[in-house]
Amino acid sequence: MSTWNGIGTKYLGFSHRQPDGTHHATEWFVISYMPVVPLRRYRLVVGTTQYAPGAVGGGTSTTAHRVLGRSRVRVRDVLTTYLIWWVAGPALVLGPFFLMARVAPDAGRGSAFWSAAIVIGALVWVVGLPLLLVSRSRRWRGLP
Repeated sequence: MSTWNGIGTKYLGFSHRQPDGTHHATEWFVISYMPVVPLRRYRLVVGTTQYAPGAVGGGTSTTAHRVLGRSRVRVRDVLTTYLIWWVAGPALVLGPFFLMARVAPDAGRGSAFWSAAIVIGALVWVVGLPLLLVSRSRRWRGLP
């Protein structure tokens, strides 16, 4: 699996972890790392991820996988992936900003405290939340 500036293919929806360390995952075509079209579903062993910075910015990330077999795409997994990436994810990222706009509608108009709180909170939320979710998800599913 590899992406170039967020466009490419990626395994998502890891499930059915076996005692031998294998998983089932769906291969997705992604744009901006967001799943667009499910392609195939495989039973595989997850390897390591390599990142190479691009010559003009951006970069390429590649994760090594050993495919052991193919299975049919599960509608439930596809719907769950869409729900998580297209509904829950944006709600988690944008929800606090909408709440802050309702709590402090004058932020940015001379209110230094609320302006600073929103900027600091935004940085922590937008950078910290994805890192936390990815690390927890990988540990919960037993991925390297």
